[in-house]
Amino acid sequence: MTDFKHAARMLLKRPAFTLVAVLTLALGIGANTAIFSVVNSVLLRPLPYPEPDRIVRLWEQAVDGHRMAVSHPNFLDWRQRATSFETIAQYAGGTETVLGGSEPVFAPAYGVSDGFFRVFGVAPAIGRTFVTEEMRQGGVPAVIVSHAFWQHTLRGQPDLSLLRVIISGMSARVVGVMPPGFDYPARADIWVPSEVFSDDSGRTAHNYSVVARVKNGVAAAQASAEMNAIAAQLVQQYGEHENAAAVAMLPLRDALTADSREALLLLLGAVGLVLLIACANVATTMLTRGEERRTELAVRAALGAARGRLVRQLLVESLVLGSAGAIAGLLLAAWLLRALISINAVALPRAEGIGIDGRVLLFTLIMACVTPLLFGLIPSLQVSRADLREALTEGGRGTSAPTRAWIRAVLVSAEVAVALLLLVGSALLIRSFANVMSVDTGFDTRGAVTATMAVPGSKYPDAPRSAVFYDGLLERLRRVPGVIAAGGVNQVPLSGTDLGGSFQFESVSHSGLSPYAGYRIATPGYLEAMKVRLLQGRTLLDSDRAATPPVAIVNEAFVRQYLSRTNPIGVRFKYFGMDPVNPVLTIVGVVKDVHHRSLVRAVDPEVFVSAYQQPFRARGTMTVVVRAGSVEQESSVATAVRDTVRQFDPDVPVELSTLDRFVKDSVADRRFLLMVLTTFGGIAMLLAATGIYSVLSQSVAQRTSEIGIRMALGADAGSVVRLVLATAMTSVVSGLVLGVIAAVASERVIASFLFNVRPIDPLAFAGAAVLLLFVALLAGYVPARRATRVDPLLAVRAQ
Repeated sequence: MTDFKHAARMLLKRPAFTLVAVLTLALGIGANTAIFSVVNSVLLRPLPYPEPDRIVRLWEQAVDGHRMAVSHPNFLDWRQRATSFETIAQYAGGTETVLGGSEPVFAPAYGVSDGFFRVFGVAPAIGRTFVTEEMRQGGVPAVIVSHAFWQHTLRGQPDLSLLRVIISGMSARVVGVMPPGFDYPARADIWVPSEVFSDDSGRTAHNYSVVARVKNGVAAAQASAEMNAIAAQLVQQYGEHENAAAVAMLPLRDALTADSREALLLLLGAVGLVLLIACANVATTMLTRGEERRTELAVRAALGAARGRLVRQLLVESLVLGSAGAIAGLLLAAWLLRALISINAVALPRAEGIGIDGRVLLFTLIMACVTPLLFGLIPSLQVSRADLREALTEGGRGTSAPTRAWIRAVLVSAEVAVALLLLVGSALLIRSFANVMSVDTGFDTRGAVTATMAVPGSKYPDAPRSAVFYDGLLERLRRVPGVIAAGGVNQVPLSGTDLGGSFQFESVSHSGLSPYAGYRIATPGYLEAMKVRLLQGRTLLDSDRAATPPVAIVNEAFVRQYLSRTNPIGVRFKYFGMDPVNPVLTIVGVVKDVHHRSLVRAVDPEVFVSAYQQPFRARGTMTVVVRAGSVEQESSVATAVRDTVRQFDPDVPVELSTLDRFVKDSVADRRFLLMVLTTFGGIAMLLAATGIYSVLSQSVAQRTSEIGIRMALGADAGSVVRLVLATAMTSVVSGLVLGVIAAVASERVIASFLFNVRPIDPLAFAGAAVLLLFVALLAGYVPARRATRVDPLLAVRAQ
């Protein structure tokens, strides 16, 4: 306890040093705590289900290795043949208009097969799961709702027998309320038995997600091998009607976090480097301060204090600094987490659980104990070697032992090298993000308002009545002042949703498995509202109705991949299982490629069909795109769209957005990584500059006599500045060289995050190096200018 009291007293005697050291450590520890909190919530925290490691997600896998959703017939075969699973279930859905609360709402709703809730080992908190008579076509309509939906929309009515909702054209009784926090998948609010819907889709219509619970005692590899054996059997049994060659299986937690894992681990490594810079910075400052305490420690040693006793005292001071830095860092981390969550938007899964919990506090405590060793051990060992005669001699001359000066130079070089590594990474991500945002989407985002809606099945139970609704609504929207075009589509580009299937040409030969293409259901006017350029033929017309021959518009990728040697106009083909009727479609037009899935992926073949010619799917969720005459009119048009929909049918809720927002949300993960890593790069650069300033300030103080003599002998201010800066630039340049080597060696780490940028990009490397060199010169210029103000006469007298 005496050591701690003495340490606190010594630190309070140097408030400037203590404040700078604590703030530096707070930056390093706070950044690490914040990122670890994110990693803990997203990657480490178990899923909130019993035995979550037994829950897996399954996909079908094509010959080229890409994963696909599962077809309904294949799922039925999986369920019948697989023996490795305790329970297996499928689900599919999206947003639906739900009536029954105080007002119509647009809610995420999913059709789930028997056993879905058993997969997760979760039962309703109120009520029950579905029973047999509710899980068949023509059975008693029933739904289970989330706890949040029950509270907010159904006002927490405890008597479920009084609750009914109207969804998908049926009035269903609410039979269960799930526990708080259960909202799988994707923040679901309503679950409906999928068995009540007929599904005649084929084996190449990949429309379902599948989850399963592996039996106790069955290894994941064993279950995966069995599923791939079943997939091989299905290929052999169904031939051309089966386009899945294998089954991919992942633990559910890995499936949820797969797209974020590498980015978060990269950020965790980056903040680790920031902490190392912070520790090096504090170590440099402690070495500098140690020079001032050498006489004190030498006297204590001369009076009988053992070196181990001195080292212990200095380490206790480091521990006090580390603890203060950890406390301040914890406060900083809480603020950083709020900032990270605000910029995260849709970038991270499981973000709702991000926060400081017991594991995060333990992590911070460990850093509070470890960091003092990182920044305090070397200064403690060096300073504790103080010799009374040497200390008095150096104190009088203002010189520094070569070993201590060398250590400070090495620490500065290390700070510069790590800072350059982070700045190069930031520069590469900046260039990559600029390339992503410069990709031609194939449509015009400026002035385009989107309105997502789903007509209630109780009022529009069939395709003709749905067509009447959209016809009338679009006609009204086109008459809104400032609107120049309007049209609807089942899935707007970059919305994160995709529907597709295999098809067969009527007269064009194609080798290998059945060709595959995206399936877009659009109204007349949609392509015009998106400003998608027509390259050949015609677009969708109002005359394309149920009574006329079904038509299709295809994109350039479709032509390149399947019809490169054929005039596409007039080519006929039909999908497998996308519609009970499976009409033959005739290509009447070709449009420019549109990036639907991602800006960084190659455009896939796509087919646009008329919503009025697809009765099976015309009643799903539609997004109406309304084109304003100018960007300035976007806001007023959005308000007019909401009012128009409400006036046209108050039972149809609408979600407004813009095409620009869909594009920005599609790159949210890249923007998140860029902003966070660039921030850490800036912190690293600031800390490196602080270290350079500290070392040069100490150097100037120690070389006062030498500088004074030089000036007495005629040296001008410029030569003195160059002399002082040369001391720092040796360390800076060596740090830059080491940083370049480290950045080249770590190219594989960042390569997967780049788009159209090489990991070893000369412009990024040069830009980062020049910026860091400029900042280093600025940091060194202040003490260098201070050196020119040394009074030669006083310096000579001191000597």
